[in-house]
Amino acid sequence: MAVRIIPLGGLGEVGMNALLIEEDGRRVLVDCGVMFPNDQVLGVEVAIPDLTYVREAGGLDAVLVTHGHEDHIGGLPSLLREFPVPVHGTRFTLRLVRERLAEHGIDVPLREVEPRRSFAVGPFQAEPLRVTHSIPDAVGYAIETGEGFVVHTGDYKIDLTPVGGERLDLGRFTEYGRAGVVALLSDSTNAEREGWSVSEAAVAEGFVRRFREAKGRILVALFASNVHRVQSVLDLAAGMGRKVVLAGRSLANNARISQELGLLSVPAGVLIDDAVAAALPPERLVVLASGAQGEPNSALARMSVGDYHGLRIEPGDTVIFSSRAIPGNEIAVGQLVNRLAKRGAVVIDRALDAVHASGHAQAEEQKILLDAVRPEHFVPIHGEYRMLLAHARTALRMGVPASGVFVVEDGEALVVEGGRMRLGEPVPSGRVWLDARGGLDVSELVLREREQISGQGLLMVLVVADRKTGEILRGPEILGRGVAHLEEGGPLFEAAVASAREALSAMPPEARTAAPALEDALSHGVRRVFRREPGRRPAVLPLAVLL
Repeated sequence: MAVRIIPLGGLGEVGMNALLIEEDGRRVLVDCGVMFPNDQVLGVEVAIPDLTYVREAGGLDAVLVTHGHEDHIGGLPSLLREFPVPVHGTRFTLRLVRERLAEHGIDVPLREVEPRRSFAVGPFQAEPLRVTHSIPDAVGYAIETGEGFVVHTGDYKIDLTPVGGERLDLGRFTEYGRAGVVALLSDSTNAEREGWSVSEAAVAEGFVRRFREAKGRILVALFASNVHRVQSVLDLAAGMGRKVVLAGRSLANNARISQELGLLSVPAGVLIDDAVAAALPPERLVVLASGAQGEPNSALARMSVGDYHGLRIEPGDTVIFSSRAIPGNEIAVGQLVNRLAKRGAVVIDRALDAVHASGHAQAEEQKILLDAVRPEHFVPIHGEYRMLLAHARTALRMGVPASGVFVVEDGEALVVEGGRMRLGEPVPSGRVWLDARGGLDVSELVLREREQISGQGLLMVLVVADRKTGEILRGPEILGRGVAHLEEGGPLFEAAVASAREALSAMPPEARTAAPALEDALSHGVRRVFRREPGRRPAVLPLAVLL
């Protein structure tokens, strides 16, 4: 029976990771994440994978989760609300999943797994493989199918000195390589970067110098899930006689969960609350803050405008960005840095010092894994197209035959049959945008309308007519918002009114007794004027009232 590998998200973009593995009419989904919008996508909070194919194919058997980052678990509430199937993951990951599902009132079986312990899932046997990433308890999976082993790395790096002690289990990957791996699906996020990624231990060393040089308050902006880095900051602050406050709900929640699971050890007396922190002398305080991606409602963003529980950025503060901007967030991060600088803060990022280490393997690490697994077929996953292509080139250099390397994007299915991989029939795929208020789906049409209004403005055209005779009682009247050069009485304004009036006059009286027909005429008349204006396409909202 053929095995199908179907990416629904994460191949062709950074984020929204979701990959389906199907055999004998049954299917398992590896991860279901979100992607955050850029400035061009208005009024939405996140995108999740389009699940049309899962719906049409008859549902799922289960979900395998590689780790607890939002781009891997953030879409689970939407998925599980429709398909309430078991979720398999490691202990820390499932705690994050449980809290996320509880917020949405969703209850499904959560089944804890451990590295090197195989378990049945759908039509497959799966074994978690320990990997190193920027969050605890991350794993990949070796999935035994009817066509052989498919290895999914999840997000990984090879760090010989990880702060949390969780080294990638290269020995187990190698054992699978010796047994024979029909397909390796591997993280491509840093495939364009030559060499090795920075060790997390080096980041701890980079903090030491900056902490010693800082005379005032120190703020460290990082991902809330980077428990290992939180540990480094806590230990360093304790050694230097500073107290630490956690600024941001997600940061506090992750720290609490990590403590409960024994993944975070907090030195006695180091953590304080907001009230104590606000009264503490600057030279005795470290603020661990969420918001390293410029999120407008994050703790750091609010501090930059003086609006966070008595904590605000002041001259002499040192702000360390222990992160890198996710593609699409560069503008927001740049704006945040400018606000911090205007308030007198010294801003330090990874370009100035080793204060951040990526959780993703670079080219040399990818070569090590390719050499260990030696797959018959290779599929780069997790990244924009150029990243996938760079990883594919690395695989070719490592001896994977060109006929066995497949660079595909979301919706492009792969079929493994008789030991060979080929392209299959594509499946429906795409992004489903969720509104910032209420989590409702936002269609592409609505997004285009929002973009048009934001870029060209809005014209409202009103007419009042007699519902029996079709006589125009009032109008047409035009009200513009955000439309350049539309001053009342001006030439463009008068031309639009005249064109709308002409369109109404061309209608027979009986047609003017129907509101839809009146609105069509108004819209056509006004748009006709703006078609003669290069680059001017405001949104037109006609309104007909019948009395």
